Amino acid sequence: MSEATADGGLAAPQSKVNKRSKRIWVVSAVALALAFGGAAWLLAAPSSESTDDAYLTADATTVAPKVKGFVSKVLVRHNQQVHVGDKLVLIDSEEFTARLAAARGDLDDARAQVAQQQAALLSQQAQEQLALTQIDAARTAIRSSRAEQQHAEAEQQRYQSLAASGATSRNDADRYKTVAVTAEQTSAHAAAMLDVAQNQAAVTHAQRAEIEAALALANAAVMKAQAAEDLAQQDLNHTTIFAAVDGVVGNRQVQVGDYVTPGQRLMALVPDEGIYVTANFKETQTGRMQPGQKADVQVDALPGVTFHGEVDSLAPGSGSTFALLPFEPGTGNFTKIVQRVPVRIRLDPGQPQASALRPGLSVDARVSLTEPVR
Repeated sequence: MSEATADGGLAAPQSKVNKRSKRIWVVSAVALALAFGGAAWLLAAPSSESTDDAYLTADATTVAPKVKGFVSKVLVRHNQQVHVGDKLVLIDSEEFTARLAAARGDLDDARAQVAQQQAALLSQQAQEQLALTQIDAARTAIRSSRAEQQHAEAEQQRYQSLAASGATSRNDADRYKTVAVTAEQTSAHAAAMLDVAQNQAAVTHAQRAEIEAALALANAAVMKAQAAEDLAQQDLNHTTIFAAVDGVVGNRQVQVGDYVTPGQRLMALVPDEGIYVTANFKETQTGRMQPGQKADVQVDALPGVTFHGEVDSLAPGSGSTFALLPFEPGTGNFTKIVQRVPVRIRLDPGQPQASALRPGLSVDARVSLTEPVR
């Protein structure tokens, strides 16, 4: 009985150990399976994507005139290297020179009108000031004559009283009466002169306002004439067309004697720097592609030469999205077409034979998906 009990006690712990071991083996097996599956997926995933639907591109500058006229000189040849500020085309400037001279004449005339109105304003201000002075003088004369009249009338009354009592002669009273009458007449004359001076001041003030308005118009005419001269000078300057960038002349379409209009394409300037690759990858190739990944480019025109660069950006839509007639899948019989996404690849500067690159050349592009983004 004791032996059976001992055997049963040993069997129970052994069973627990066996179950724990099995559990550990199962977990280990699952972990190994996941590890092997992940490694297999990584090994199966492509490390790079490539396409031969790619070409070199450059943001060429269109050379166009800002004024119309006949071309008098073309100063560059086809495919000539030019630099910023080089003269490219000359447009006949005779008409524009005449327009500038006429504009300058109009400006001089407008300035003369301003000077004339300024002189008239100064003269009118002097006349208005004279009228104000005459008003002050008339008012002073009125006050003086009235005071003299009052004094004479008072003296007349006093002498009349004295004459009535026999203390003085009537001649003295008559004399002050004459003085009072004269003072009254002087006061009336001064009042009349005051009215005349006030009327004259009102007239000169109105005339000054008219001259000031005319002066404002003359100043506006000067500004307008100045603007016309500036525009005429700009048009004359625009008869000479300069290179805006360093580059090579391409697609020159202009000849001496051609009549050109603003915005008309005369030629293109392909910049020396800034050539990049536009690679059209299938939509299934761009899932892991992102800016900064390294890229290698082989140009068909330069066998055996590899150029290095990096992904600059991915287009916000497929190539057909921005086409003149965008792709629209039909609702009937539908055939799935793999779309392509334009990827811009920027070439590293300073690479040998980079000067031989030309926009439009076909290339093979390969983008590394495993290397870290720079």
